[in-house]
Order: sequence, then C-alpha cells, then structure tokens
Amino acid sequence: MSNQRGCALIVDDEPSNRRFLALMLANEGFRTIEAEDGEQAVIIFAAERPDIVFMDVMMSGIDGFEATRQIKNIAGLTFVPVIFLTALTEEQSLMRCIQAGGDDFLSKPFSFMVLKARILAMERVRDLQRTIAAKQQALSALLEQEHEEQALAERVLHRAVMNRNVAMDRLGRMQRPASVFNGDLVLTQHLPDGGLRLLVGDFTGHGLAAAIGALPVADAFHAMTRKGVNDARVLAEINHKLYQILPADRFLAASLISISGDGEELRWWNGGMPSIWMRRADGLHELASHALPLGILPELPACESPRRVRLKTGDRLLLMTDGLLEAVNAQGQMFVNAGFRDVLQTWAFNTPLLPALVAALDAHSAETEQADDIGVVEIPLDSSLCTIPILDREFIPKNGWH
Repeated sequence: MSNQRGCALIVDDEPSNRRFLALMLANEGFRTIEAEDGEQAVIIFAAERPDIVFMDVMMSGIDGFEATRQIKNIAGLTFVPVIFLTALTEEQSLMRCIQAGGDDFLSKPFSFMVLKARILAMERVRDLQRTIAAKQQALSALLEQEHEEQALAERVLHRAVMNRNVAMDRLGRMQRPASVFNGDLVLTQHLPDGGLRLLVGDFTGHGLAAAIGALPVADAFHAMTRKGVNDARVLAEINHKLYQILPADRFLAASLISISGDGEELRWWNGGMPSIWMRRADGLHELASHALPLGILPELPACESPRRVRLKTGDRLLLMTDGLLEAVNAQGQMFVNAGFRDVLQTWAFNTPLLPALVAALDAHSAETEQADDIGVVEIPLDSSLCTIPILDREFIPKNGWH
C-alpha cells in the first residue's frame, strides 16, 4: 500500500509528533518527508513538490503561517492542500490559518479517523482542481492557437484590402477594432480624372463574421473606381455582391464620397451610417443618412442616388462609424451624449478636428472595453487629395466620370 497516494510533507518542530504522524500517513499509503521548521519546509517543498502538506503553527524562526504563504507562492496555480496542525482554539487564530493560505486544520490532539476524513476531503478538492486545471490548460492552448491563426488571417486580409488604398497619408484617420478582426472598412482610390473616391463602411457586428465581406467589397471598389465607373453603379455592384454572400441578418452600412479632379464638387451617399459632418466657412452642415445599408435588398432603390455639393477652399469632412458615438464610459454613458457634440461645436473652419476628438474620446472611455469597432476619417477637401489624371483612355467611359 506504500506510496500509493503520493508524497506528504510533515512540518513540526517536535520529532515525536513528526514520527507519529508519519506512521499514520504511511499506513494510509503516503510516502512522507519531514521538516523541523518553516524555513526547512519551504526549501524541501521547492525541491520535492509534495502532494499534501501538514503544517504545525507554532515553530521557532519562520512560523507555520509564513511558511504556508511562501509554499503557496511557490505552488502557484497548482493546488497543494495545506492542513494546519494546531492546538489553538481561538476563532481569530483559526482564521489566521485560512488567511495564510491553509485549506483545513486539525486541532491537537487529533484522532486517526478525523485525519483520514480531512485527507479524503482535501484529495477530492485537489483532484478536482487538477482536472479543471488540465482542461483549462488544454483550452488555453487551443485559444492561443486560434488567436494566432486569427492574427495571421487578419494580416493577410488587411493587406489584401488596405494595400491598394491611396492618399491615406493625407487623411486624418483613427481605427480601433473591438477584436482581432476589424469590421470597419476604409477604402480609397483615385478616379481617372485625378479625383478621389472614399468608402467608409461598418459591417454588422465585429470580428471575423463582420470582416468576411471586406475582400469582395474592396475588389469591386478599387477596380470600378480606377475605370471611372460612376458612384451609383459602384454602389449597385457592391450591394449585389453582399446580397449574394451575406446572411439575411448581415449588411454593410456605408458612406461613399467622391471628390472631382478639379476639387470643385463633392458627391456623397450615406446608407445607414451616422451623419457625415462638413465644416464650411458658414458653419457645420449635416449630411444625414438617406439610404438603406448595402446587402439588404437585391437592388438599390433609384431614389437613393448620390447627392452633390459644390466645394470651397477650406472645407473639411468628418465621417465615422457608430462605434464612436456608442463608445461608453465607466457609467455606461455613450460618447454621443457625453462629449461628442461639445467637441463638434468647437470645430474651427479649415482646422483639423481629429486630435481634439480622439482626446475627448480617450478622456470619456478611459480604460473601458468597447463592444464595437471605432472608426473616424477626416478629409481636407482641397487639391492635395487629387493626383495627375490617369491617361489610359481605355478606362475612360464615353460619358465621362459623372
């Protein structure tokens, strides 16, 4: 029967007490090792890693309380039961045993049957804890592997979607994903006349499910923009692709912006996104949502066509996803009701707003974890966004870009 139940460490400064308990434990199938004080107990525990510890309280040098604290620290997440052997009976003293990390205690003198009962109880707890720990370790390994695979997939997807973007250094942009995959989308591409087209989108939810439609959207957006296909046809094509591949409860809220090559006209479309804000010399102008998100209907209604605005020097544009407005603070208040409008009202003409907006968001949300992706893009509507027109006439439509 010897050694069937593992190793027991007996800590007591009385040799007779150690011998007596060693005999009882050997009879129960334990291999025993002994320590005559707390300091020796810590050293032996670190070297032998016993399965259970019987700890005397009152010892010279390091007492049982301090020795137990050090032993529990060495054990870390591994549960090793510590049973205190004590003649103390005061409730405060017994509480100190538990506070020091003890799992149970035996009052001296103790009976053989009580000892057996305590050992059985602690072994059940220990075995259950070890079973749970083993499963948690396996689960952690799987989660780590999944996280690595998601991170790799995100990098591949990000490069496939974002690497074709242009003029990103001329835009003010802030994106904060709520998970590995970012469900918010920012796409830019030059038009054949040298102008710029930009799409800011927000897929339903976040994570992989929200990002899965990004690649076909990016493919259609970049290819059709470079060919000079007009806004309405680009939107129709993206809507058609998403309607085919997305489940019925998934869609893409989006804003599409096209700036003409001469920098004099803005064409805009807002399908289910928060209002776009334009800062002009005469104040703020709201470009509110006027269309359904993409991917809901098989065809976009003709009445939801893009709209036009004449541009003037110094005009700026602010686009955002609803994750910005719905960002919460520790009290559960949304940013739209606790800071956003104040910052918006301070927006001076021909001046960037994004730095002040990000600072206000950080002050609002602090360390609060957010449930949705956050995306903001600020556009200076000037000639710096435009480029030399594409000269490949093959791509120029017969009826122009409009």
